[in-house]
Amino acid sequence: MEETSPKIFWKTFTGLIILISALALYQTVQRVLELDVVLWRSKWIFPLGLFALNFILGFFALKRLSSANGNRWIEKLEIIPGNKLLGLALVAIGFSLTWLARLFLFGNILPQTAPIFWVFLWASILQVLGLKLITGRQWHVLFALVILAQGVIYKIYGHLTIVTDYPFSIGYSEASRHYYASMFFSERLYGLKLPLPFLHPTRYFLLSLPFIVEGLPLWFHRMWQALLWIGLTAASASLLSRRLHLNRWMSFFVAAWAFLFFLQGAVYYHLQVCVILILAGVSARNLKRSFIFILLASIWAGASRVNWFPVPAMLAIAIYILETPVGDKGWRYWVTPILWGVCGVGFAVASQFIYISISGNADNSAFGSSFTSDLLWNRLLPNETYSLGVLPGLLFISVPLLFAMAQMLRKKTSHLHPLRWLALLALLTVLFLGGLVVSTKIGGGGDLHNLDAFLVMLALITSSFFAERVVGEEKSNPAWGQIRWPVTVAAMLIPIGFAIPQIRFVHSYDHVLAEKDIRKLQQVALEAANNGGEVLFVTERQLLTFDELKNIPLTPDYEQIELMEMAMSGNRDYLKNFYADLHAHRFAIIIAKKQKSEMKKRGAFMEEDNAWVRYVGAPLLCEYYPIDSLELENIQIFIPRSDLPACKDPFSE
Repeated sequence: MEETSPKIFWKTFTGLIILISALALYQTVQRVLELDVVLWRSKWIFPLGLFALNFILGFFALKRLSSANGNRWIEKLEIIPGNKLLGLALVAIGFSLTWLARLFLFGNILPQTAPIFWVFLWASILQVLGLKLITGRQWHVLFALVILAQGVIYKIYGHLTIVTDYPFSIGYSEASRHYYASMFFSERLYGLKLPLPFLHPTRYFLLSLPFIVEGLPLWFHRMWQALLWIGLTAASASLLSRRLHLNRWMSFFVAAWAFLFFLQGAVYYHLQVCVILILAGVSARNLKRSFIFILLASIWAGASRVNWFPVPAMLAIAIYILETPVGDKGWRYWVTPILWGVCGVGFAVASQFIYISISGNADNSAFGSSFTSDLLWNRLLPNETYSLGVLPGLLFISVPLLFAMAQMLRKKTSHLHPLRWLALLALLTVLFLGGLVVSTKIGGGGDLHNLDAFLVMLALITSSFFAERVVGEEKSNPAWGQIRWPVTVAAMLIPIGFAIPQIRFVHSYDHVLAEKDIRKLQQVALEAANNGGEVLFVTERQLLTFDELKNIPLTPDYEQIELMEMAMSGNRDYLKNFYADLHAHRFAIIIAKKQKSEMKKRGAFMEEDNAWVRYVGAPLLCEYYPIDSLELENIQIFIPRSDLPACKDPFSE
């Protein structure tokens, strides 16, 4: 990063405030129109006036800062450290402002990003002023410290808000993940030997570890998942920073930035294991150790996700190319990366086949469901499922790093062999295109998590050049160019935009109503079980896992996540078995979300909802009907219809 003078800092901040004020003004006006508010008779006029005034005054301030007398303005802003008590007060007040505005002032009334981001920027400057009084350090250093530290706190807090003893799922099948994790201990928990999960096996394996200790409640398992998100992401971010050999403060800045950058997508915690192994064990100076860690990471990737099969080897190859000059090796230079790539992918494929063979799943076609799912190319552009759109969203978070690379490499590309540049570009391109394709698969495209491998690769390459850890052809570390402060600010602040929405109230619920719903389910399920009938929990199986419901045998078939995957992939054999069981009234009662028989014509995840209605909801409603509903959740109790309806074949369309 280039040396940043106070004048550059304040000009950048002023320009940023002008931009955010304009966006906040626009988003607030849009919200006023949505709510059909009479502006001149409401309190909305105050934030609108504040944003507009800040926008106008920002231009005035920027003009002054850019004038010949701008330095005199800057000198007036210099603060002599000394009043530490006032400094601490400013830090506390500034830190609290964003939370108060997000939770109590804006909340659900004005949930858009720009207005709260405007508050965040001014609150951050207040904290910087406080730290300036305490330490006297440079403006830009304190600003980076304040915004990155807050972003990390927001992310950690956001993951911990899910820790609650609420017995039902929070959101779509949230608690079902813990049911799938319990499959690794099924004999002890259910008295049944269940097949292991076919979706995200390593994720559920990590989630299963608390089951080693008997009797831990659901809130503990939720806390464990939050700690996996926080801990494994922090570990990979710290290892990335550590291998760059930066000084203490810069090491913290890079680690905090990487933590936030990885969670933008986000890179799921079970995939962070691959990143951790590669960053911890791969080095161009120790090829034997590197090979072992590549194989370990590839084995884990093979049991995780198909599109991650080549990723460990690709990350290792990038490290090799960044740290190793071609010199006079010629074709021999490429033997190591080719060997790593072939062996890495080979071990990943072998790991997948071994897991399939030991998983106990009778229908192995479930493991290939992603290859038969529809591709929804409209998800690449802004849409109702993801307002940013996958492609614009990716460009939005990547552009600062690409600009940083352009500034660092300007007139310095000759330091690396052309084939090294070509190889790095090829690695990024493959992961970029692959991530775009996977993001269009039905069930995806709601965020950027399918581009996780590209984001990790981009962060690795950019940070290596930033820290000057890239070895040139003369076996030296060239002095790469400096990143300008405005680009650095953009790279730090964009992840903050994804972190601020994590400020929310901790989940709470009505304990009396929850207990009433549990008693209702217990009564109807136990009555059906005592009469020899099967009870199918399409959703909320964690109630059995954590013994909220007593003496109810588990029916392992047709869980909601599994049904959705089969509906989206159009697995004919699986679904026909489901229809046959429905038609035979195999289940005395079914516990499921409220079902619909009509398809959506618009809305978020429309295609997924319609696949469910076509292949699950309509067939279920044809053979069963609801007799009761829970009060807290959109869950109903279904029993067989007494007549014999003529149900439409979902595959006839």
